[in-house]
Amino acid sequence: MIAVGVIAGAGVSCWNNGTFGKIQNWAHEKTLTVTAGMGFRVKDIIITGRNRVSAPELLEALGIKQGDAIFDADIAAAQLALSEISWVKDVSVTRRLPDAIHIELTERQPVALWQYQKKISVIDVNGRALTAKNLEKYRDLPLVVGETAPLHVGPLLDLLRAEPVIANQLASASRIGGRRWDLRLKNGVTVKLPEKDTELALRKLAAGAETDGLFEKNILGIDLRIPDQMVVDAVTSAPVKKTI
Repeated sequence: MIAVGVIAGAGVSCWNNGTFGKIQNWAHEKTLTVTAGMGFRVKDIIITGRNRVSAPELLEALGIKQGDAIFDADIAAAQLALSEISWVKDVSVTRRLPDAIHIELTERQPVALWQYQKKISVIDVNGRALTAKNLEKYRDLPLVVGETAPLHVGPLLDLLRAEPVIANQLASASRIGGRRWDLRLKNGVTVKLPEKDTELALRKLAAGAETDGLFEKNILGIDLRIPDQMVVDAVTSAPVKKTI
């Protein structure tokens, strides 16, 4: 009991003067030194799933480099830092003893170019801005315009995939008033879509293109905002109202 009391008293003394913390730090450093000397150092950083994220950006965010004591690698901090890279959708960082760090990435996929306030960015299906650099390689992506366009790009692209005859003619899509879309076709025709029943309006437009060659006619615009009607603005005559 006397011995226990002495040890306990020493423990309280060490706690009060901060010695425990120093001992703990010393033990931690000693452990890292010993294990590193036994070969537990980072030799390989293995990355899978990387396509668009630059290797330098990834390694800088990782914060772990070759030669580091592998037990000193802060895996949680590394994973958090990597998840903040714009291209990264999901990431897993694991320690593979004795000497490897494994990074498994799932990248976001670019689906459109977004133009707003004279700036253009690449965005994913959820409207997240991915990059504003090297845009030439993304020139084949559809262009969406407007402040709120990224928030609605996913549903629009789903609708267009169902109507390839329209998707193949699309030059850009502008979000109007945060409520609906205007489509600009490659032939210069503007198609005004309704706020509701957009899917039905696109089906009518596609049917007109397939059966009547609507996109080949000399017209300026097509207005589908009125239910059950298609108003075609011809170049040389007054607008024609067509009920479908």
